[in-house]
Amino acid sequence: MLFGAEWRKESFKDDRDDRLNGTITFTDVDGDTFPFISDVINSSPSSDSSGSRSTTSLFLEFAVPVFENFDLQAALRYEDASDIGSTTVGKLAFGWRIFEPLLIRGSWSEAFRAPNLVTINEELVVRTNTVRNYSCQYAVDVWEAGLDPDDPDFDAADDELICSGGVQRRASGSKELEPEKSTNTSIGFVLEPTESLMFTFDFWRIKKKDTIGLFGETNHSLLDSLLRIENGLNNCPGFVGDPAVGYLTLDPEDIPFYENAGICPVGQMEFVNDKYANLDKRTVKGYDIGVFYSTDTSWGEWDFILRGSFYEKYRQEAGPATQVLIEASESGIFPPSFPAPRGFDDLLRQDGNQRIKYNSSLRWRKDHWGVNLTAYYLSSFIQTSLGEEDDQRWKVPSMTTYNVSFDYRFDLWSTDSRFRFGINNFTDKRAPLADRFFGYFADAHRDLGRYFFVDLRMGF
Repeated sequence: MLFGAEWRKESFKDDRDDRLNGTITFTDVDGDTFPFISDVINSSPSSDSSGSRSTTSLFLEFAVPVFENFDLQAALRYEDASDIGSTTVGKLAFGWRIFEPLLIRGSWSEAFRAPNLVTINEELVVRTNTVRNYSCQYAVDVWEAGLDPDDPDFDAADDELICSGGVQRRASGSKELEPEKSTNTSIGFVLEPTESLMFTFDFWRIKKKDTIGLFGETNHSLLDSLLRIENGLNNCPGFVGDPAVGYLTLDPEDIPFYENAGICPVGQMEFVNDKYANLDKRTVKGYDIGVFYSTDTSWGEWDFILRGSFYEKYRQEAGPATQVLIEASESGIFPPSFPAPRGFDDLLRQDGNQRIKYNSSLRWRKDHWGVNLTAYYLSSFIQTSLGEEDDQRWKVPSMTTYNVSFDYRFDLWSTDSRFRFGINNFTDKRAPLADRFFGYFADAHRDLGRYFFVDLRMGF
């Protein structure tokens, strides 16, 4: 048994330039000033932010030898943070050696990730993005649906209504955030048929909830339009759709288009207040394999390692607010021009979520010399943001890179020293083409090309 306690304090301070944080203000001809515009042209304002957290942590762990060939492990951890409250998680694991070469192992554990200090304490951060006003778009679609495409008035709504433009995203932290929580389970075995050879296999599943993020300007615009569609023309002077969305003064000439669509009129979209929130659920499952071989010969010591991860499921379930939008899209409440919410359902092999990842290494060592060769493989995936054309979607191909290094060990000033010369990505493999910054998918790949390094280590 072991137990312990810990107390820690964290703090941060984000001090922006005086011309961005409102110390020096600028007011435009319309009366707009900080925190919605800054004193620097084409630079969005950013408020200063600061915060701190003190955390008390208690933990307890047991290692229980139930039988000679069966062990249990049990653990419990409690954390009480000054800003988000307390969380308790536990773990149970077992190891059962059926006979000497075979070990069956499994575990169940809970985990949590506390929201960082920025997502809780961040003051107003304003950024201007191009966002479509989907209440406006709905009015345009209804207007055009009632006309013949050859009618001279068919594009009248497009000419009159401005449905897309610069919108301020006003992001801020939230004191209401809860920690992200996950439940992890695994079952597998370790097989050692000889002293030199070992195989491992583990099936695992991770279920995570309360993922922290921003709902997004587009989703807020869609939600506001849905509320207006459901409300119709009832009590328009007092009706408020999504309170996070703000509009400019309504142009009286636009009112007939909205009334024709059967929704309360709005002006151009001005801003979206977007607070960090606990959003979606995610389930990931798969299995890991491992092969480990080691032998000592007259030609030196040889070690081979192969590790692989194979994903069978990567599914994201929408939170309550996003689920409402998905149902509106699937039921036909939203017209075809409205985008379907993305990033949900089965995400395997999409946007960097590869199905297969593995790495292997072969190491040789004799006397003072050594060589190490490694390989890394990532399987292909689809980039969904590029859509679909003729039933074809853009596939980002698989990528394999190889590294090699050469070691020489020697005594330097009575120290055990090692000199290493290495070449990473020695085949000069470039990252597969994708529609992202610099032309590749940085969340999954690196595009450094071939590069060389030297390393000297001295052990005193």
